[in-house]
Amino acid sequence: MLDTRSDEILSNVPHAALFVKRSEIDFSHRTPCPICQKWFMVLFLKSSAKELALTVYAVNMKNPEQEFRSCHSNPPVVILNDQQTVLTDSKEIEYEITTRFQQVNLRSDKEAEHAIADIYIKFHAYLKADQKTFMARERSLTVELKKLDLFLQRRDTKFLCGDQMTYADCDILPKLQHIRIAGQIYRNYSIPTDFKYLWQYLKNAYETKAFRESCPYDQDIILHYETKTDMGTKLYPKNRHPYLQPPTLTFTIINENRVISNLKDDKQER
Repeated sequence: MLDTRSDEILSNVPHAALFVKRSEIDFSHRTPCPICQKWFMVLFLKSSAKELALTVYAVNMKNPEQEFRSCHSNPPVVILNDQQTVLTDSKEIEYEITTRFQQVNLRSDKEAEHAIADIYIKFHAYLKADQKTFMARERSLTVELKKLDLFLQRRDTKFLCGDQMTYADCDILPKLQHIRIAGQIYRNYSIPTDFKYLWQYLKNAYETKAFRESCPYDQDIILHYETKTDMGTKLYPKNRHPYLQPPTLTFTIINENRVISNLKDDKQER
């Protein structure tokens, strides 16, 4: 569980509780659900700006805690304790956060939203591809990533809408991490090294506390897609199954097949 209420500055501000699907590797708040991570990042940014105090609860979906079961929903769930407001829909969450907490503007523009709209859809289609559709779907995913790379080149900013994260960044960055990790494992796919603006974008994200604190372990990302591809556990020799590996967080930055940055963390990285 992550809890920022111990910060004296945050003792007199509204409190937000976020329920996320827990890590299956160490049962922590490092959720493999990209939607959960999106709201984790959004609320973390708001907490960092001292607009709210944040507690993140890691939910065991096989045996949920009573406090979570009473919400009658799947994660992510946000509870705003000042008015006991329970939010279970992403549109509701965004509306309430945007209207109640206005000090940090996380709104993104339509052009940025359009640049990222189809990336994750193409990735899911790629994972499910058979031999006949494999190459076409790989090209479709690469085209979408290239579109994002070109958009980032035109913008020439750290993030999609400027030098601070917005809702669009919190939405796409978890998905890009999933593409990076699961794409390599299940399809031997790597984000092209010549997409240098996209790699710089990832580097910028890896340097933020919001992303690093919420980022799932590589092994959790791999497990997240076991049932979403026909390959599944066939990829794992017995002693290399994700449950048997030490948890790792991949924050390396690649440029022309060379590691140009390896940001250190307290967990094993690669």
